[in-house]
Amino acid sequence: MELGASVQVHYFHHQFWYLLQILIIGFFYEEYQHLANSTLYCICGEVCIPAEVVQAGVFRCLIPPQDSGSVNFYLTIDCCKPISQVLSFEFRPPIYKHAISTEDESNWEDCRFQIRLACLLFSTSKGLGILSSRSAQTSLKEVRRFILKTSSIAIDNWEHLIELIDSRRVPLAQAKESLLEMALRKRLNEWLLERFVDGSIISERDKQGQGVLHLCAILGYTWAVYPFSLSALSLDFRDKFGWTALHWAAYYGREHMVAALLSAGAKANLVTDPTSENPGGCTAADLAFGKGHQGLAAYLSEKALVQQFKDMKMAGNASGSLETAAYTSLNPAANEEETYLQETLAAYRTAADAAARIQSAFREHSLKLQRKAVQFSNPEIEARNIIAAMKIQHAFRNYGTRKKMAAAAHIQYRFRTWKLRKVFLNKRCQAIKIQAAFRGFQVRKQYKNILWSVGVLEKAILRWRLKRKGFRGLPAKPPEPIANPMQESVTEEDFFRASRRQAEEHVENAVVRVQAMFRSKRAQVEYRRMKLAHDQAKIEYDESIHYQAYLQ
Repeated sequence: MELGASVQVHYFHHQFWYLLQILIIGFFYEEYQHLANSTLYCICGEVCIPAEVVQAGVFRCLIPPQDSGSVNFYLTIDCCKPISQVLSFEFRPPIYKHAISTEDESNWEDCRFQIRLACLLFSTSKGLGILSSRSAQTSLKEVRRFILKTSSIAIDNWEHLIELIDSRRVPLAQAKESLLEMALRKRLNEWLLERFVDGSIISERDKQGQGVLHLCAILGYTWAVYPFSLSALSLDFRDKFGWTALHWAAYYGREHMVAALLSAGAKANLVTDPTSENPGGCTAADLAFGKGHQGLAAYLSEKALVQQFKDMKMAGNASGSLETAAYTSLNPAANEEETYLQETLAAYRTAADAAARIQSAFREHSLKLQRKAVQFSNPEIEARNIIAAMKIQHAFRNYGTRKKMAAAAHIQYRFRTWKLRKVFLNKRCQAIKIQAAFRGFQVRKQYKNILWSVGVLEKAILRWRLKRKGFRGLPAKPPEPIANPMQESVTEEDFFRASRRQAEEHVENAVVRVQAMFRSKRAQVEYRRMKLAHDQAKIEYDESIHYQAYLQ
């Protein structure tokens, strides 16, 4: 130390505040006692911090975090020249002992979704008291049938769960998860029964905009699909952002949930609401592909193309049929890679066939619109259409005239007898008198208006003779521009052209995702796993339907 001061430095690290606290203990020689009342600064590396006086001969400073490595420390007055010896020590970054792993973070996220689902199920309860108040609106027979169907799938396994816990055959975390799912499943059946009795066709949403089925899809609760399919609620119900349960299941990669939804009738070709990043919206395949689930995206793309073709065929916009037969291996000795390749080839064949038929329907529709526009633009055809319309109007007027004449003849026939004729004449005389009195009253009532109209007409004639236009205080209005129908049609054509372009992009992306499976072994494995899960879900769903039919 240049000034002869003896300094001891003690430092320790506080993890909570992320600051380094340094204590300086020392004293000044007699010839430098006048510096004891000066403001001292601590230099640590490149940071200059004022030193705080704790007591006589004891100073303290808090150093912010720095890069790890060797740093110099000394005291100074002018933040430049040291007045003590220069000490060197190694600065180390703080060690975080409470780091959260990825698995723990995923468990916390699932817990948040479970809390949201429980809150939505219990907070929107309407009570089963509506059974008595709505009995006139809902058939009790249908309610009993719904209770019978849901009770068969809501089997209480409390005793089995207690046995598993007593025998310690399941971990504690799994036992708690099973208990929570059983409670949620029981409450879901009651919640659906309330909506069924009330006749609701829409589901409530929480503050984040998701409904019960959306949260079940996020959590992968496949047992919630079949009760929803029995109720009046749609499996394609959208949340605040236009996402269906299938979108959420594909986004989180819930393959079994996707299989259950598809087997119950959920549509794979629906798109979300448009955003600035995706003006045309996103399909479930787009969301799965964005999260890295290539096999799931390929399977959903194939199903979306097939579903879109079926919808267009049902609407009469497409014709033909698709060859969607599943691949069956004829060679039992075929290895695993050949099986994956054959299934990928079959999926690509189905997707390409559906895409070709959809694009052909688009081109045919566009050709019809162009042909119709050319026909309307031809003046001869337009004149023929006008003449045909006039003939139809003339025929309709003649039909109305003949109908009136027939009615008049029928009336005359009814009044041919003398007695009826006499009554008719008396009533007609009375009606004529009443009409005459009423007309006279109306004429007298309108006398002032007639005089006013004559005065206005005289003023108009005088102003016309004086070569002036319009009435005083009533300026002449300019002629209103006539709307151009061609401009409206052009705007409408632009709208449909943009919609068609977006639909064609979705079709092309779907075919590309199916084709991408040829280059990825992982996508082929995921596709096969998803296909097997879908087939198993179909079998279970059909068995449930047949079992319910057997009970009835």
